[in-house]
Amino acid sequence: MKKPENKWKMPILLLSGCLLLFAIVFAVQSYFSYQQVKASSDQCYDQGGFPKVVKSGFDIKLFECNFHDEN
Repeated sequence: MKKPENKWKMPILLLSGCLLLFAIVFAVQSYFSYQQVKASSDQCYDQGGFPKVVKSGFDIKLFECNFHDEN
């Protein structure tokens, strides 16, 4: 006699797969956003400036490279 399949097995697997995919996309987006800010800030520091970064979520809303004049 054949055992009846668990009716919750497929929806749980699909939900788990979607959550895993969402987590991976979120992590990749966070990483690339961080790398963009880091690269821009490093270039500003290399020129002798001090970066000002304003972010909203993953987007950079404002990036300024401020230079301090001693005069």
